[in-house]
Amino acid sequence: MADLGLLLQEGIQDERGRAIVRRNPRAGFRLLLRAAVNGDTSAAFSLGYAYDVGLGTRRDKRQALRWYHRAYRAGSSTAASNVATVHRDDRNLRLAFQWWRRAVELGDGDAAVDAGYCYQYGIGTGPSVRVACRMYRGAIASKFITASGREEAMYHLAVVYIDEGKARFALPLLVQAAADGDFPEADSLLDQIRSKPTIVPCRCRRDLLKTLPGHAACLRHPYSSVQRHGRHHRRKAGRSGHRQIREACAS
Repeated sequence: MADLGLLLQEGIQDERGRAIVRRNPRAGFRLLLRAAVNGDTSAAFSLGYAYDVGLGTRRDKRQALRWYHRAYRAGSSTAASNVATVHRDDRNLRLAFQWWRRAVELGDGDAAVDAGYCYQYGIGTGPSVRVACRMYRGAIASKFITASGREEAMYHLAVVYIDEGKARFALPLLVQAAADGDFPEADSLLDQIRSKPTIVPCRCRRDLLKTLPGHAACLRHPYSSVQRHGRHHRRKAGRSGHRQIREACAS
């Protein structure tokens, strides 16, 4: 039921984009609910996500947290990370930080970037650049992190080095972060290091709405109306085991 529910929520398309299985989020939600209520912990995360974003049902934060918590108790680091984003959106940054730390304890590399950023700028916790660096290095070395998350860890660790007057240590990190051409902030920072006497890094989270709480003050983007786009601020599990979609990079 859980696998069929996810399949109906997402649908299946062929290589030309033609629907093989049409999306039916409402039917998918009903199957996930039955599976989760009958004790299938693998369906709990997906049910929490459905309530969280309103996929096949009305949005219900209380129910989303209920099922995320159940998935977390079953070992889902992604559920812990999404609980953190719910609390962040409610501007409870201290509680958000605590849940990102729980996700880190379950081995989540992307959550280590979130926690590192909190430590770097004192968001929801006391500032500690030393611990932030440890989190970023752990994220970079993690096998359970997206390519985007690894690049962001490199970028923010490079910013730490720049703040400490060690731009030479930042360069190789930024070169790697900018290698595939989809991280303009890393490109900009590289150009500044190479050509400008004064370096002003962007301190925002990567590809995240600036209007969301939890950003550090940024001289390059000082206005809350500035929008950034790309990464969804909720993370979604796939059909294979209902764990976080993770991109274990070879490099």
